Amino acid sequence: MNKLQQGQLSLDIKLREDATFENFVGDAGMQLQLPEAWTYLWGGKGSGRSHLLQALCHRTAGGIYLSDLKRHSVDLLQGLAMVPLVCIDDVEDILGDAKWEAGLFHLMNEIKDAGNRLVVSGPEPAVRLSIQLADLRSRLVSAYAVETCELSDEEKLQVLIQKAHHRGFRISEDVGHFILARTSRDLSQILRLLEKLEKETLRQGKTVTIPFVKRTLHL
Repeated sequence: MNKLQQGQLSLDIKLREDATFENFVGDAGMQLQLPEAWTYLWGGKGSGRSHLLQALCHRTAGGIYLSDLKRHSVDLLQGLAMVPLVCIDDVEDILGDAKWEAGLFHLMNEIKDAGNRLVVSGPEPAVRLSIQLADLRSRLVSAYAVETCELSDEEKLQVLIQKAHHRGFRISEDVGHFILARTSRDLSQILRLLEKLEKETLRQGKTVTIPFVKRTLHL
């Protein structure tokens, strides 16, 4: 077994089934599909960066999604240049580490030379990242940039309804507005509440109404 296969097994990579371009709300999904060698995807917490990276991997045969890199050795990057698509989430986690920065810099060059693609995500524009290695900073700043903008309340409502449908139950607009008005506007938090609703609808066999939401989510 080669190092790349070992790395994939150690990460236990699993893409979310609902992470697709079809159920992403916003223009970033279309922009991300342009076949640039280097792409830098950025946006705030809960703006859908992980969703988009996984959607791109679903769309690309052989694509690899990597996250939480600080838990692993930089050796994980060896051999990835031969992969058609490498998506690295939360790049800020490994910035400031000289070995990781050098490894990422070399990977970017190798991927471009091989004619493959790298997409890296972070929380802010590349020029604002705390990068120590000047050559890596130059590469990320020059990459094709895509921003995941904060969704409006109506767009969040659309996401809530779509994801509920994908999970096999229905949320009306009235129920969706009720949830959004009484919870954090962080989309990732909203989706965690949706998972709780899914479990309770299956357990109790109930329709998702406002009283049901009140009881289940303690709102």
